[in-house]
Amino acid sequence: MKNEMINADGISYIKVELVEVHQKSNSFFLAKIKAKDFIEVFTVRPAEYDLEKHTSLANSFPEESEYYNHLISEDTERINHKDFQRDPNSERISKIQKFINNEEYSFFPNTIIANCELLNEIENFEIDEDSSETEFLEKQNKPENACFFSRKNGQCFLYIPYKANVVLVIDGQHRLEGLKLVSEEIQDDFELIISFLIGFDRSIIAKQFYTINYEQKSVNKSLLYQLTGEFSRDLDELTFMHNAVKLLNELKDSPFYGRVKMLGKAPKNSTLEIKEKLSISQAFLIDSTIRFVSKNAKNSSLPPIFLKYFLNQDEHIHIIRVLARYFNAVSRIKADWNNPKESILSKGMGVTALLRVLNILFPRIFILELDSDWSRIDELQIDDYEVFLKGLENVDFSTDGPYGKTGSGGSISKIKNDILSKLEYISKPDNIQEFEKENFDEYINTFNSTLNLITKK
Repeated sequence: MKNEMINADGISYIKVELVEVHQKSNSFFLAKIKAKDFIEVFTVRPAEYDLEKHTSLANSFPEESEYYNHLISEDTERINHKDFQRDPNSERISKIQKFINNEEYSFFPNTIIANCELLNEIENFEIDEDSSETEFLEKQNKPENACFFSRKNGQCFLYIPYKANVVLVIDGQHRLEGLKLVSEEIQDDFELIISFLIGFDRSIIAKQFYTINYEQKSVNKSLLYQLTGEFSRDLDELTFMHNAVKLLNELKDSPFYGRVKMLGKAPKNSTLEIKEKLSISQAFLIDSTIRFVSKNAKNSSLPPIFLKYFLNQDEHIHIIRVLARYFNAVSRIKADWNNPKESILSKGMGVTALLRVLNILFPRIFILELDSDWSRIDELQIDDYEVFLKGLENVDFSTDGPYGKTGSGGSISKIKNDILSKLEYISKPDNIQEFEKENFDEYINTFNSTLNLITKK
């Protein structure tokens, strides 16, 4: 593979020879580039989350449903400008720098995976044999930072503008940051193998990042959920729950406002007060609620209570409203919802237990209060959920209480049972196992049958 520098219309390009690799019906390309050259052209834009900015955006919409529709709209420009890398780890970068400087056999045999914006459509690569590449490039209306791909005489080439921030790195940022810190002499004598994924939109590139990092490396799960939700054009269960969690975290009337660790971490420069309020991670809340919209949960003892609404995009907002109103009722009944430092109520165990309670109660509410009429779901207000949760005030969620010491699944089940045993709406059952069996036979079974009638597709 040979590379050379060329100039066209005052712009310098690295002309990179490519090897095409076919896998199934798709292709990607391998290249060999000197580290000193690739360092000049690559960028890694860490994924960020700004609550204040997103809250201002959310509040600019008259209705939460309009903001939700904005989030799920197929806005190409919005997707194309999102970022999806991890923040660099300075300790790891330092170790890589020392490895390169000190080890005799400091090889990087694995590839850097990258993507770039193309000047031309991927199907129209052929340059006439009589045309020179410089003449062709000079004729183009060149967008800023755009690369050009060509085939000539059966050989593939990529022309990369020799300027900063042209090539977006999907995997390998730490190796590159380490190489930045070594001498120019080493950089000039260090060749990198680059896998270029070109001609694909950003949603596909984000999925590649997800697969590479989630399946092969230990990466923050909340970040991965963020990427899948933000870049996917398919409104699947995960994408929907990602958007639902975003709304719950960004709308000021939400009980989860400013409480979710988006990207799985506290924002930079957060005060201690803000950090203490961040009581539940984005990934945890998604994992705890996704069952509500999953077809795989049909006909179970914990049915997908919102599946009907999930299958109709116009009804998605009902799911978010139920979750917001339900937990607003919790916060009215239990003031310690707003004190995660001294209570587990709004932490992972408490929230999960309350979600399981909702999963058990909803079929009963649907049949008794809504007369099995799906269209009446929005009639239920915070006051109604307070009635359903009457008795919750008698459950001890304090960090020094019976459930504040451990975080096991068994503890969540115990909290859920404790809540159920105190609820007046179900007559405070003495035997939870008997109650759940009777509740299944009388309400959940009927709910499952009703759900099956409208979700056959």
